[in-house]
Amino acid sequence: MEVIEKEIGNVLICSIKGQILLCTEEECRKYFEKLSEEKSRTSVIINMSGVGYVNNAGVGMIVKSFRKFRENGGRLVLCSLTPEVAKLFEIIRLTELIEIYPDEESAIKSIQAK
Repeated sequence: MEVIEKEIGNVLICSIKGQILLCTEEECRKYFEKLSEEKSRTSVIINMSGVGYVNNAGVGMIVKSFRKFRENGGRLVLCSLTPEVAKLFEIIRLTELIEIYPDEESAIKSIQAK
């Protein structure tokens, strides 16, 4: 798993590349925990255009991080899901819990509008 971070204004954008599988689970868990601890009072966009697969543990990490952000007054949103990941998130109804945008530009506009 590779993560590229950039900031636009007061928004942190984290672009993830790779699959969130058992072999990357520990690395991914540590990243999401660090993100939640350090940035959960701010706005963060997770760009998932480079993620082709997410397992149950990956979904759990995203949900846990989302809740931590919400508890601390921050905002965690997802964007640019691949069709496979988008389908999974629809099936498990994660789309009803977490804000998901079709692209990075839409996510940035939404965050800056609030």
